[in-house]
Amino acid sequence: MKAISCSILLLVATSTASAAYVMPMIGGGQVGMMGAPMIHADVSFDGTNIGVVLDTSHDTPMLRPLTPPAEFDPAQPWAVLTGKAYNYQYAFNPSGFITLPVNAGIWVERISQDAALEVYTRPPAASYTRIFENDGDRFKWSGAMQHNAYAVLNPTESTYSATYKIYIGDANTGDPLDGYGSANTTWTWTATPIPEPASLGVLGLGAMLLLRRRCSA
Repeated sequence: MKAISCSILLLVATSTASAAYVMPMIGGGQVGMMGAPMIHADVSFDGTNIGVVLDTSHDTPMLRPLTPPAEFDPAQPWAVLTGKAYNYQYAFNPSGFITLPVNAGIWVERISQDAALEVYTRPPAASYTRIFENDGDRFKWSGAMQHNAYAVLNPTESTYSATYKIYIGDANTGDPLDGYGSANTTWTWTATPIPEPASLGVLGLGAMLLLRRRCSA
């Protein structure tokens, strides 16, 4: 009976579980809104100046990967998050009614961002299109609540951050318009660093050897 049990354990340890397709969730992994509330960067415009107030009443969002056997359907747009720790709690959100000058729009420009941090649009913008790849890249905000997805492949740091400038720009080109003030906002995420691939192999081999020793005892 012991030999059979150990054989089953070894088989489980060396086999891959069946895939289970899931949808992305706001807190990353499969953490929903109850465990990861929305965090708004409320944007206002008084006719001259842009303002932004970031909600700081919640815990810092965490970039979380899926836990196998959960995975994303490769045929869906959100498959770009496959294998990555992700989160989309932060959102640009209108603080009241906003009236813009003629032929103007509200733009968001990347000022700085950790190199490993990737950003993908989500509805109501185009679905899972990569943005903010370099400093100076711009995104035209529609004025509706916008939760973009942030992701890191194999996090090596415990904290990631990005800083953006929100400003009034030409509706088509995004070039800043004279006479209007701008505002900056900085967003931060935590993550669980993972070992390098070589370290993972050593850990896995160690666990297998330990299991075999217990079964042979």
